[in-house]
This record gives sequence, C-alpha cells and structure tokens, in this order.
Amino acid sequence: MRLLSIGYALPNRAVDNYNALTAPSYFDYEAMFIDPASITRIAGQMLEEGTSLEAFDGRPVVNGPTTATAASAAEQLRRRADETQRLLEAGGLVLVMGQPNAVQSGLLGFEGCDRYSWLPAPAGIAWGPPFVRAAEGTTVRIVAEDHPLAGLLREFRAEVTYRAVFDDRQPAFRQAARVIANGGAGVPIAVEFSVLGGRLVFLPALRDSVGSIRSDIAEAIVDAATRLMGRPSAEPEPYWSRTVAVPGLEQVEAELEEAEVAATETSARLAAVRERVDLLSSHRRLLFEDGQPFNTAVTDGLRLLGFAITSGPDERLVIEDEGQKAFVEPESAREQVVEWPYVRLQRRLEAVLLEKSERPKGIVIANGHRRTTPDERGPQFTDALRIACENYRYTLLTGQTLFTLVQRVLGGADETTLAGYRRRILRSTGLLDLEVALGNVEEGSDAGPIF
Repeated sequence: MRLLSIGYALPNRAVDNYNALTAPSYFDYEAMFIDPASITRIAGQMLEEGTSLEAFDGRPVVNGPTTATAASAAEQLRRRADETQRLLEAGGLVLVMGQPNAVQSGLLGFEGCDRYSWLPAPAGIAWGPPFVRAAEGTTVRIVAEDHPLAGLLREFRAEVTYRAVFDDRQPAFRQAARVIANGGAGVPIAVEFSVLGGRLVFLPALRDSVGSIRSDIAEAIVDAATRLMGRPSAEPEPYWSRTVAVPGLEQVEAELEEAEVAATETSARLAAVRERVDLLSSHRRLLFEDGQPFNTAVTDGLRLLGFAITSGPDERLVIEDEGQKAFVEPESAREQVVEWPYVRLQRRLEAVLLEKSERPKGIVIANGHRRTTPDERGPQFTDALRIACENYRYTLLTGQTLFTLVQRVLGGADETTLAGYRRRILRSTGLLDLEVALGNVEEGSDAGPIF
C-alpha cells in the first residue's frame, strides 16, 4: 500500500508527498494523510508571494482559467472534493490533521475555498462550528486503546499540539463518531468516522519536527494506516528473508503444508456430504411447505419415482411415463385443501383438449394441515375436492403418501417396485390410498378421463 501525504512531509518509502495544487488524483491511492491548513497556506503563497507551482501533469498552476498550457488553481482545489468522495466510496482511508476551518479569498472561480471544502462529512455534521472549534493544547488521553492510531499518539505524545477539538455535546457527533483520544476536560481531539463506505480519522496536529523523529512519525503513520486498511504489514518481506534459517521452522512449515492439504480434502468432503444432506432432507418439504417450495418438492419426488418431467422450470408441472402424459396440480394449506387445484387442472385439461385434441391424465397432490404432525392430521382435503377428482377420474393423493413412496425409493426399492408406483399413480381414479399406492391391496379402477 502507498500513502499520499498532502501538506505534511512524511519521509518514508511508502509515502508520496505533494500539496493540494500539485498532487495527482487522490483516488489513485487507497489511503491519504493531509494537513488541511496546508491548503490555505499553499494557495496564499501562490497568491501573495507569487510562488511558482506545477500541476502533476507539468503545467504551471495559475490564478485563472484552465488552458491547454496552464492549470487553474481553483479547478485543482475544486476537483479534490470529487476525488476524496471516490476514494472513500471505494473503501479508502483519509487521515486528517485536525485544524480549525479558515477561508482563502482571492482564488478566481472559487471564492468560497476553505480548508475543508474537499472533505465529505457524515449526515448532519460539518467541519466547522459547532462541531469543530479552534483550540490549543498538548494534553493527550487515549480513550480507544485498541485503535491502530493509539500507539502513534502515545509514542509521540510530545509531538502533539492540537489546534482543533470536537464538540461531543452535539447529538449528530455522538451518533457518528468513535473517539480515539481526548484533550483537556475530556474534549475529543482524535476521532474516527465512517463516511461513504470508507474510514475518516482526525488526528491532533503534529509539530513540524525534523530529522529522525519525523521519519519515526512517518513510519508510525504508515504502519497505522496499513492496519486500518486491514493489511498485515506496510511492505512485503524482502526476497532474501526465506533464506535465513530459523531452527525448527522448516519442520513446522512441512506440518503446515500437510495440514493445509488435509484441510482442503476435509473441506471438499464436508461440502459433498452437506450437499447430500440438503438433498435428502429437502424431501421433507412434501409434508410442511407451501407455494413454490412445495411444488419443487413434488417435482423432485416424482422425478425420484422415475417419472420424466416434460414441463419447463416456469411451467405448470407435466410428467410422463410409458408414453402416458399427466398434468399435475400440487396444493398445500394450513387447513384442508379445497377445490382450487381441481379447478386449475380442469381448465388446463380442457385447453389442451380443445387445442391439441389430447387427453392427458390429471393428478392432484394435496397437503392439508401442513403445520400439524402427520400422525395427528385430520382429513387433508374437502369432500368436494375428493368427489370432483372421482367424477373426472383424476388421481388424488396426499403429500404424505408421495413422501412415503419417496422413503421407499431412498430405502432401496427396485425398478419393478417403482414401475408399480408410477402405474398406480397414473391409473387410479379418485383418492389413491397409501396402501393401494404401495401395492399392498388391490388397485381400483384404471379408467381414463371422461373428456
């Protein structure tokens, strides 16, 4: 991970140092560190002192409109707002050195330029009074010891000289902020916010130290940013590190490799066993599900019995066996199943008769009292449904009967037995009793539909 630092030089190989007028696009980085005071400072130097600056593409920065040969200072600063928003939306990290807000006048095309015009804020919060107020102090009291920046504030406590504080009496602040450290009287000086999917962290201002202490601060900031981004370290191990012997490490690495292979095999076996468990347990849906899950369970059960499913995934169920086609209407209910599956089935069969002059079989599969234990259920369908199926010679069976047949299939029933199940389902008229379905008693009439 590389870190972009704006306005506060961090001497570190992982850091690119620029100011707000010369930097590349902020969203070219995953994390950035910025001193907001540097924005008004560099703009003032350009306006008042005539400091020459070059944009990242090499064009001079001018206090005027953008041309092919010059970059507008106002446009350079304006676009930082969109760049920061994109960085945070991508889950990036923005570290801000807390400063009181201030306005820089004189920029043509951006008279409202201030230190925080580029920075998005959580709902209901602004980076000025009453939420952020000017202050001066050096007291640092760590509140969140587990925060990656707590170590930085503790180790370099002498370098902290905060210039702004947050008002924790504001309801919006209390809802959105996580306080990392307080100054005097328990006033927050280091705070984290979640903004647009990213993380925004305010730190107290740091002294403009030089030499080795500045390098140490830079390293601590890079390490903290790396941990905040969920990375194990700021940079990879050097290529030669694996050639350095560590007693016992080689044997443990071999054990790790064996364990990883075993874990992979175990994971694959676990996935396969779980898939089998899910497949087998799904047949229980014949007893308690409703709507499409029940319809799917019926389809799976009939397929397991050996029926060919000739309807598409989004079509009403049609099955076939030994050249005989049947239209199936499943229905499940908390109480008794009433006449609706018969009505739907009759309409389907009449339509195919008129259109194709075909006479498919009709089958109704009813699952009444679906939330009641199967052994305690009363009649699962109304007499009207039963009589209609008998009159029109449709087969009527319960989800419980179909589930019992599925149990026999899974228990190892041979193909001859399965053919008997299919034959009785297709040839029965009216209610197909469980004992008849199993072939334990004489089959009833095998007459076909009357129309």
